[in-house]
Parts: sequence; structure tokens; C-alpha cells
Amino acid sequence: MPRTVEYTNDRLILHLSGLTSAAALKRQVDIPFKNIKKVSIEDFKLSMFQFRVGTSVADIREGRFLIGNKWCFISYENHKDVVVLELEEHEFGKVVFQIDHPEEIKQRILEQTVRL
Repeated sequence: MPRTVEYTNDRLILHLSGLTSAAALKRQVDIPFKNIKKVSIEDFKLSMFQFRVGTSVADIREGRFLIGNKWCFISYENHKDVVVLELEEHEFGKVVFQIDHPEEIKQRILEQTVRL
């Protein structure tokens, strides 16, 4: 998988590798657990014409996308069952990513945010 999640004591780090990192123009996104206000798994279809800094081809979305008045980081090849993190006091309003076993990832993030 071109995306992996690393958990530290106080943050989640989304790592991107290979062509995914090139398409997104970013290798990692650091997200302090204290900035996560909601975690969900959704169908997050985004128009290919959405203003962006990154890649938007077919169903692939990689990079920064302007949604409303907030920049969001999005990384997926399939918009179904992606992890959506709603953030506060962060450079991104949302971080949306595709990953294997999204339910497990969601649960682990929820456990980490409850600890704080």
C-alpha cells in the first residue's frame, strides 16, 4: 500500500510512498491527536475539477484540495470507504485517505484521541 499510518505518543503520521507521494507532492502529513475532532469512514467523492495542488485523474485524488474556504489533504485511488479526519487548528481542515482495513485504523485513532 502506498500509504501507511504511524502512531506516536501525541500524533498520527500519514506516510506516502512511491508514485502516490509524487502525485500528492508530499511524503507525509503530521496530525497531532489533539487536533482531531472527528473520525469517520465515508464515500468521499470529489470533483476532478476541484481547485487543487496535486493530481486529479479518473478517481485518483492526491494532494491539497480547496473545499469551501479550507485546504484539505486527500489521497485515494477509490473514493469509497476512505478514512476522513476532521481537524481543528491544523493546516488542513480535513485529511482523507484510502488505506487497508479502514475500520481498524479508525478504531485505533479513536482510542488514541480518547487518551488525551
